Amino acid sequence: MIEDWFWLLLPVAAASGWWAARRGVPEEEETRDPALDRYLQGVRYLLDDRTDDALQTFIEMVEVDHETFETHVILGRLFRRRGEVDRAIRIHQNLVARPALTDAQRAQALCELGQDFLLAGVLDRAEGVFRELMNSPNQASEALEGLRHVYETQREWDKAIEVGNRLRAEGSPQEPLRVAHYHCELASEALERNDLAEASERAGQAEALVPGLSRALLLKSEIAEREGRIREAIDHGSDAVARTPRLAPLLVPRLEQLHQALPGEHRLAALEQVLTDLAEERGVTMARIALMRLYRRTGRMDRALHELGVILAQRPVPTSGLLEAVRWMKVLPAVQSYVSEFTAFEKALSDQLRSQHLYQCTNCGYQGRGHVWQCPSCRRWDTLRGLDFDIDQTTEDAEAALIREESH
Repeated sequence: MIEDWFWLLLPVAAASGWWAARRGVPEEEETRDPALDRYLQGVRYLLDDRTDDALQTFIEMVEVDHETFETHVILGRLFRRRGEVDRAIRIHQNLVARPALTDAQRAQALCELGQDFLLAGVLDRAEGVFRELMNSPNQASEALEGLRHVYETQREWDKAIEVGNRLRAEGSPQEPLRVAHYHCELASEALERNDLAEASERAGQAEALVPGLSRALLLKSEIAEREGRIREAIDHGSDAVARTPRLAPLLVPRLEQLHQALPGEHRLAALEQVLTDLAEERGVTMARIALMRLYRRTGRMDRALHELGVILAQRPVPTSGLLEAVRWMKVLPAVQSYVSEFTAFEKALSDQLRSQHLYQCTNCGYQGRGHVWQCPSCRRWDTLRGLDFDIDQTTEDAEAALIREESH
């Protein structure tokens, strides 16, 4: 309903502005002015729901009356907001083609056209428009933001870094984090090529921009692991989850896996220390669940039950905690006659866990099972945080591998 009023009020407001600009003209000349007649005709088309005819009328008005520029810019935006990008492009292309525009007006019309192309997915044309505006005194910031969007979409991280550095120089507060993640993307690509030197350099550049960035620490952990420096890999991973506890679903399984590769018989003690620090000092529920399983596996049932009690005392109770409680109850002698019912309950909880979202964006609320560093919904970087559910299959795989190796 509000949008309908916008459609009606827009040309009326423009006509009112036209009248105000010409209030000194004699009434008999004013009523004969074809520009006003065309505007009123456009309004009639809108009232009759003849949107295409109204659009054509307002586009033609650009060639008649230069004072309708802002009106047409707004009209194009409204079409773009409604998803009618082709119409928005028509309006803004007509504006750009008009020779009588001032430099500021042409830059504004070009910027609007670039946004149209961006929404339409015509990224090469959007890039061309925004590149033309990079040094515009009026539209440079908007053009750089548009270019950043293009290069992120195309995963051209070197170009995104170039644009990000320009925006950093202009004081954009979010830009250091964005550029740091661009370096991390390049580091990940280097790891895929097994170019550890390039990956290490990019991870270092990212951490220089944002000290303690968890993603950079995680990359350093992976690099150290590939180079056989397992304890250093564990230290980087522990530091990452300590700095960002809500990334626990991503990081705790990795720490469990890394401890498998430690030499000697004290690796479980080292894992216990890491998990205890995360559970007690950082309040990471997933680490506490892993710690409880470690106690149970090593025969320290009293301590395992204590950790389970702490988990179940949380509000709301994590579904993973309920699942662990059911697993405990299955082995109690008093419930052996109900073992089939408890097995069904265990399966139901396991299925529920595997259907739950693991991560949620702190900016827009988007939820998903898989972790990504850029939110697919709002496109903000480093906003997905774990909901602290212990549903990652790699955790169970790591535990099973440890049990098998310890039994040999």
